[in-house]
Amino acid sequence: MEFTAPLIRLLLYGGAALAIGRGMLAVLAREASGASADPRAVRVSLWIAALALVMAPIALLLQQQQALELTIAEVPGLLRDTTWGRGWMPLAVSCLLSAILLPLPRTRARTRASSWALLLVALGVAVAMGGLGHAAADDQWPLASRVFDALHVVGVGAWIGGLLLMLLASAGTSAPTAGAWGAFSRMASVMAPVVLLSGVGSTWRRVGGSGPMAILASDYGKLLLLKIVLALAVMALGFTQRRRIAAGQIPSRTVVLREVVLAAVVLSATAWMTGTEPPGE
Repeated sequence: MEFTAPLIRLLLYGGAALAIGRGMLAVLAREASGASADPRAVRVSLWIAALALVMAPIALLLQQQQALELTIAEVPGLLRDTTWGRGWMPLAVSCLLSAILLPLPRTRARTRASSWALLLVALGVAVAMGGLGHAAADDQWPLASRVFDALHVVGVGAWIGGLLLMLLASAGTSAPTAGAWGAFSRMASVMAPVVLLSGVGSTWRRVGGSGPMAILASDYGKLLLLKIVLALAVMALGFTQRRRIAAGQIPSRTVVLREVVLAAVVLSATAWMTGTEPPGE
């Protein structure tokens, strides 16, 4: 079905974003993660993300098997002897480990080592994702494409995944304090430029050899333009809230919700765009 592939990628992107966001908050913005137990909304979202991280690699494998019309007996050969299969294996392993660590309850007894473990395996998901996307098809600068993609996924996960968790936590009885939002804001202020610059790098690798009219005339270019416009809108909303946080205030929940909704649309556009051929290919 036409919508199956984008939906699978959206599951993967969403699960990875929450895993990275959770890990970053726990390790790099410990004030934001807090010391109390997670509210119900956060726990539910983490279990959903864990389920998505388990389902997405399996769905990708089944999709590839059907596309190549392989029997079950031929699947081990696909994983062992093809570039796609060798890219799928580290993705599946890192997704599985992230799914195991992600929903573990956060309490005072949870060690810093477990938080680092989650962050490292979530970063492994970000790195492995490039092995199955457009970066894997870049024969001229494969390493640069993989680095751009990995940085982009990490930046989005830390910024948007972390923002969603902060938003969900704010609905609980132990809502994040102004200090917690300040810790998150400092992290997001670093990650937003990472998202922007890595996105520019990835776009250059995909469409750098095509003219503006050729880009805009393609389906890939239309989705790219939509993604850029929405991403800039998310950044603008984030900037307004950063000023409130810098003044020691709690950000507007309504504005943060709009930011998260727009970011979800950006992820959806990205999931669709990843399966679309760039102009000139």
